[in-house]
Amino acid sequence: MKTKIFIALILLFAALSNGFPQTKFDDAVALNFKNITTAVAGYFDNNNNLVVARQIAKEGSYYLEIGSYDENGAYTVKKILDLSNDPNDVKVKFTSDGTKAGILELSPDRIVLTYVDIVYGQIIQDFNLEGISNFFLTPDGRSIVVVAGANTVLFDIAEGEPVMQYSGEIALDISGDGNTLFCRNGSNIDYLDTKTGKKVRTFPLKDFKSIDFDDRGEIMISLTSQGVKLFKLTQESIITLKEIDGVSAMPVASGLFDYFIVDNGAIRGVYNLGGVQMYKSRIDPYGQQKCNFVFSKDDSRMALLSDKGIYVYDFDMIKYYNKIAQKYPDLFITKTQFENDQDQENRASRVKFQKQMMVSNVAEEMKVSEGIIKQAQKNSLGIVDVKVTGLGYYNPNTEMYDVSINVPVDYLNTVSVTAKVKVPKFQAEIFSRNYQNFRAFALRQLNRDQTGVDVFGITIVNDLNSTNYRCIMHRTLPPVKLSYDEEFAAGQKYFEMRNWYDALLNISDFPEDFKKNSVIDYMFTQAITNFFDEKWSYVQTLNPVKDSTAILILLSDFPKSFKNAEDVNRLRQTVVNNIMETRLDRMNQYLSDKEFLDGVEYSKIITTSYFDPYSGKDVEYEYYKSRYIPARNNLLFAAGKRAFEGNNWTLALEMLNQITKDYPQYSDVEKMISDAKYQTNK
Repeated sequence: MKTKIFIALILLFAALSNGFPQTKFDDAVALNFKNITTAVAGYFDNNNNLVVARQIAKEGSYYLEIGSYDENGAYTVKKILDLSNDPNDVKVKFTSDGTKAGILELSPDRIVLTYVDIVYGQIIQDFNLEGISNFFLTPDGRSIVVVAGANTVLFDIAEGEPVMQYSGEIALDISGDGNTLFCRNGSNIDYLDTKTGKKVRTFPLKDFKSIDFDDRGEIMISLTSQGVKLFKLTQESIITLKEIDGVSAMPVASGLFDYFIVDNGAIRGVYNLGGVQMYKSRIDPYGQQKCNFVFSKDDSRMALLSDKGIYVYDFDMIKYYNKIAQKYPDLFITKTQFENDQDQENRASRVKFQKQMMVSNVAEEMKVSEGIIKQAQKNSLGIVDVKVTGLGYYNPNTEMYDVSINVPVDYLNTVSVTAKVKVPKFQAEIFSRNYQNFRAFALRQLNRDQTGVDVFGITIVNDLNSTNYRCIMHRTLPPVKLSYDEEFAAGQKYFEMRNWYDALLNISDFPEDFKKNSVIDYMFTQAITNFFDEKWSYVQTLNPVKDSTAILILLSDFPKSFKNAEDVNRLRQTVVNNIMETRLDRMNQYLSDKEFLDGVEYSKIITTSYFDPYSGKDVEYEYYKSRYIPARNNLLFAAGKRAFEGNNWTLALEMLNQITKDYPQYSDVEKMISDAKYQTNK
């Protein structure tokens, strides 16, 4: 959203003190401007230049100065508007084209709200209403939404008259199309039709300290008493998509909801929508109540307007920071002391001047990397068994059970998570008595960082009455910004295109109240079948020797119901045989090099079976007796014979006694054992 509303203090991202000798340039991606000024509001124009509104005083009069910064940070005054008095606080909100603005002047003895034409410097309309605390402009520029006390009023700008009152509703934000108001009503969030005032939907959201809505109100990010949570609307309810670990400060979402910024203690960070921290920096304290965030329309830039100055950030530089810092270390030195302001300005100018080249170069590399990552994720998609380990509270009103489930965090380790599963009342008792015996599975794939796995589509299978229960509350994939209807349409499109991977991503984790779940269940079943058919063709192209580990991981993704399950097991057997044969070749090399004792020690890792940690299966080494035992006998005989010839009777006996009786030269073995015993007992 272009306007961000918060219930309590806004804790802000990042900046450096600017304009003082010995300034610390701690924040490597901030494009600091030379002008040490403050601003009450701003926006980015179509050229991504920052336009700001400043409150100024001159000769006993008070004004609102509108000016803009170019790419190099040079400031130009565009217009100066009169303010009616000396306001304690000024709130300014611009229209999308920047030609007009609403101005709210707040003073203890007077509140003034006007709508002005910035180009001509004229007041178009003023509004009289007691107790105004906030306002919003509708995108079409025809109306203004005014918050006064516990009520909200819609005014027609041209007439200056109220056309709709929303009693008991405190507007928090307005949708991107202007058709819906997002309001607080006690402990509920109400969505109201802007023109009619009709309540479109409502849902409870208790104890929230801040809330931010995406452009359509489909996704919300909020700070609650339990921490930062990401919510998404279903057709009939609101569900928690994600709880962000380690973040307890109020999040500020970017305009397109691609990022959110938090101030957590002495560190400010930028996170992506999946909750992964992309960037962090130290912070210096400054007045937080009158600070504002401004985002460009394409989410490429962000400005922080604080009482210490104006700081501009480039999200491309934030996104690629680690990569850029490695390639251009001289430009990204943190905690550097500058002798004077000019040194700092020169360094900041170098960053700004070379930013486009740096980002474009890194972006090309990242584009290739993105393709590799997506292909790796596609190849890694599979079905994995998970375990329901505990049962919590059942809410009969929502028909939701809290359950504990062991899910993988990588291919070898699991962690217990709490999820919610919808169980109808008439099945609740059966579920509670038998949940430990129910099968459960999930989809998993490599995460974007290739450091672990994402888990989604957790399903509990009740074999007693052939019912599948969806666990829609646990999904480690980044949230999808589409509505559920749009997700369904995308999944259906990919399904028709026979793009099974993207179809599965888009038709997973739908809530129980979605009206087309029967169609989704059909598509999901068909897509799973076809996806694994294609995946099986891919797996067979890999080399069982060179790609042994990769193959074992991929084979662990196949469900037990896969039609070629016998072939999967056979390939796993082949891979295990090759692993052991490689070890056998190494053992024989010790024999050829006459490093007999080292070879005997190494031979201990060749066993009758191999534990495959990815599938959890012990796989027999088929040639243990036919190849390994004869080869080991040869090695033991050579080691024993050398020890015998060196009169090391104890070692000779240790080696020779391990040779099996089917060894072709066992008569020679028996003779050396007899002689070694004689020599030992002399």
